Amino acid sequence: MYQLKRKEYINENLFKIFFDKSDLNFIPGQHFSLSIPDKSINREYSSYTSVNDKEIGFLVKRVEGGIMTNILNEMSVGDSLNIYGPYGSFILNEEQISEKQIIFIASGTGLAPFVSIKESYNLKKYKLFLGIRYASDIPDADKFEQSNCFYSISRESNLIQNNYYKGRLTEQLQKIEYINDYENSIYMICGNSYMISDAYDILVNEKNIDPNLVITESFF
Repeated sequence: MYQLKRKEYINENLFKIFFDKSDLNFIPGQHFSLSIPDKSINREYSSYTSVNDKEIGFLVKRVEGGIMTNILNEMSVGDSLNIYGPYGSFILNEEQISEKQIIFIASGTGLAPFVSIKESYNLKKYKLFLGIRYASDIPDADKFEQSNCFYSISRESNLIQNNYYKGRLTEQLQKIEYINDYENSIYMICGNSYMISDAYDILVNEKNIDPNLVITESFF
């Protein structure tokens, strides 16, 4: 059992929950299963925090009618849940970390494992493509160098930042050629399964990226 230590809201529907890490060890990019005691409800969430942090945190988007996300939204400090894991192979090896540029591609809370990876390894050679509905859905933008970030915002028109783009994430990926050394980079894609399929198709079938350079993780 792990007690909720703190909760931080990014907006009314997007928030982070933190627990003492205790004996939970993981490789950046792996995920855990969160389970509510005495209820047959569990969902998988990637760690949002670094392996070096004393806390483990998760990024949650409250969904209308979403059972788990609404329970997590209603949790108070001191409430408990079960955390099982870690699971998964959505990870980088030493050669990729040291020698390759990492291109993160995420929709919504699919950003979570990339924060953990970037912070854990203190990555310098990376680019981030994030698809969101509104600019207010960007969590902790200060964790990334903004010159390395490309935010595709689908439901907002008056975009003032140079790295904010009106439209869908896949539209931005169609222009991947402007990224230096894009042919030899490692691509990590996480988020909505439809976005993953479309992004993979663009990279592999249209841009001729070696499929061995593309790693995917889908939860929804």
